[in-house]
Amino acid sequence: MIIIEYIKLLYYLFYPKSIFVRWISHAMGDNLLLSVILPELRNKYPKRKIIVETKFPELFLNNPYVDWVTDKHLKTTNKFIKPKYRIFENTTKSIYQQMVEYISDKKEGYPELYLTESEIEKHKENYKYFAIAPSGKQAFSANRKEWGLEKFQELVYQIKKNSDFKFIQIGALDDKLLDGVIDKRGLPIRESASVIKNSIAFIGLEGGLMHMAKAVQRDSVILYGGFINPKVSEYKNNMNIINLVECSPCFTSEEPLSNCATMHCMKEISSESVYEKIKEKYFVDK
Repeated sequence: MIIIEYIKLLYYLFYPKSIFVRWISHAMGDNLLLSVILPELRNKYPKRKIIVETKFPELFLNNPYVDWVTDKHLKTTNKFIKPKYRIFENTTKSIYQQMVEYISDKKEGYPELYLTESEIEKHKENYKYFAIAPSGKQAFSANRKEWGLEKFQELVYQIKKNSDFKFIQIGALDDKLLDGVIDKRGLPIRESASVIKNSIAFIGLEGGLMHMAKAVQRDSVILYGGFINPKVSEYKNNMNIINLVECSPCFTSEEPLSNCATMHCMKEISSESVYEKIKEKYFVDK
């Protein structure tokens, strides 16, 4: 099978009417953002074959704008489009607009993930629940995205005490498990997307799962704090919990960050204040 895939890759490399889209990244969210540009790419080149090279080919299954997807690579040629966003302290242009501008002058697009009906049905439940992921990927952003396991736990307790809503935790298998939640950590990516799709909303941090929720048309409650200018990556339909402090924003896409010693922007967000916002929006039709 691997040999056949490389043969197919060679074919598309030499095929004159092919376009490759590639992002060299081990971050699921960054790879998912490649889907932002695909509709515009198909619109601009309707007769070309669109090939996506990605570390996460499962994100592009059933995508109508993709002719073939692979995690293999042989050579970068002039057929390759390698979109990338850049974030500095004073960046105001959204990452979605930056991505689309590689193809057209359209203002911005959004990620899309195409689940089948059977994939959605697999994680349908007979109860209402929030999908939750209290931990983020810290390899690049260090601790600066983190709200803290204790505050997420307080939020779970408050919502469960005052409603019949349940929680399903998704994310990496080695993430710490919250108390009082249904454990679905470590699922394959598309199954985690199905859990989010069937939920009331996703509750978590700025990053890959936030993009995944948008890609399956589900709203989120995102603990932003102040590490990044929200205009850069927020989705307007989400409940974005923002706390810009004196040292905000501190995020840059150009180099890995170190741990923040104070974390004022996140520590000043109480679980009670988040609970009240969620109660106001989601408890109405409980």
